[in-house]
Amino acid sequence: MYKFLKRTRVALSLLFLVLITLSFLFFSNRETQFFSFFLKLQFVPSVLGAITGSVIFLVILLLLTLLFGRVYCSTLCPMGTLQDFVTWSAKYVKTKKNNRFKYDKPYNWLRYSVLALVGLPFIFGITLPLAYLDPYSNYGRISNEILSRTEQFIHNGFSQIFPDTVFFRSYSVFVAGSFAFALIYLLMVLIFSALKGRLYCNTLCPVGSILGLISRFSIFKPTINENCNHCMACVQKCKSQCIDIKNKSVDETRCVACLDCMQICKRGAISYKFSWGKTKKSTIEVDSAKPDMIESKDRRRAIIALGLVGTALAARAANFGPVLTSKPKITGIAPPGSQSIEHLKKNCTACHACIAACPNGIIKPATGEYGLDGILLPVLNFKDHFCGYECNICTQVCPNGALQPMTVEDKQLCQIGKAHFSLKSCIVFTDRTDCGACDEHCPTKAITMVPYRDFGLFIPKLNKDICIGCGGCEYICPAVPVKAMIVHGNEIHSLAQKPTRDEQKKVKVDEFGF
Repeated sequence: MYKFLKRTRVALSLLFLVLITLSFLFFSNRETQFFSFFLKLQFVPSVLGAITGSVIFLVILLLLTLLFGRVYCSTLCPMGTLQDFVTWSAKYVKTKKNNRFKYDKPYNWLRYSVLALVGLPFIFGITLPLAYLDPYSNYGRISNEILSRTEQFIHNGFSQIFPDTVFFRSYSVFVAGSFAFALIYLLMVLIFSALKGRLYCNTLCPVGSILGLISRFSIFKPTINENCNHCMACVQKCKSQCIDIKNKSVDETRCVACLDCMQICKRGAISYKFSWGKTKKSTIEVDSAKPDMIESKDRRRAIIALGLVGTALAARAANFGPVLTSKPKITGIAPPGSQSIEHLKKNCTACHACIAACPNGIIKPATGEYGLDGILLPVLNFKDHFCGYECNICTQVCPNGALQPMTVEDKQLCQIGKAHFSLKSCIVFTDRTDCGACDEHCPTKAITMVPYRDFGLFIPKLNKDICIGCGGCEYICPAVPVKAMIVHGNEIHSLAQKPTRDEQKKVKVDEFGF
């Protein structure tokens, strides 16, 4: 039975890994509704989603954990599956001796310190520390910064070979800091998993720590029975290094429910058993500590874990925080659906799903546009394109609720920023020549051309009431080195006035306003 269950788990984990990876690649980013379901089943997005939208995904994950322990870590988490793949691959280059795991005591002081460092700020509305260690968000950044760019490089290579059938795709804005962070994190996880299996999951991963604590309450737990003959097969197979064969104990806080031990045991000595209300002895100083004291500690930890989730939901839902913010001089432009920069900072974990999905490549990781507490969050940049008037893809892919879903009609009235005109930078002023590019590219006709002095020329006039901050004018403005039209973001998104029918204009991507 466990052989079948393990194969099913592996198949499901590979399915989630492939589908989540595909959601970050260009050729599949139109299937937003299909892929968003798998993203919402990630733990941190499900917690944030419970605050901003539906609680169903969090309930599913908590029920799975309360039934069988850390099923999420072995089956649903893409970073966990990646680590398992690396661990499996490493056995072909390691010696037979080094290819076996052995029991290791838990690093509880480290894992719970990390959990406190990210959990307490999270309760007060500061999501950034959690974003840097959340396994799903980091996998998203790895997929977007490394895998997606590799895909784009290959795609553009084919465009050179087959120019009539494959079209060149311009690269989105490259942010060296975001790429470096993703690369360093990837290398760290690869080294951890190649040498010590799931060590990262049981030391630095806050999701693993909190699910481990909740696993104390699991109804079914891995249990070693009297059939065990101490052959060590399960211990050598356990990538979590949580099986203490000496005391016939499994540390369920570190067990990721991979079923490897149950599959390899020929005597059926280790299996899931009904354990409701039964807390096994801790593997820390099990010989010297009193069982009742250990049980009390275990229950306290589990209650603390559940309380932490509940407190975070209640405090953030009550808008308790954030307590630490920093403001740049010019407000960054937050994507449509984010409602406000404060809402984005509280609910975004910088997974970069919206960055990967944007067909125009205008969303990039922030460096300082939102201040220090907004590093790596998505921000709009109109250097290479503008926000499509009839596009709402970014609002459909966010699993956290940081970007609320918007219809195209609602998005067309969402004022994410306002254009600002500088006459001294305009080529009508500097070169005494006609232009009108900004007027031609404004989809709401917030820009009209009016006579300029007695030169027979025309300059733009802004109606900021119907400007939505799409960046069409900024992108197309030919003025250098400083654009005459620059969009400043709104700290709180507002509703623009609806343009009349004769004001609206369809803008072609390749159109230039001269």
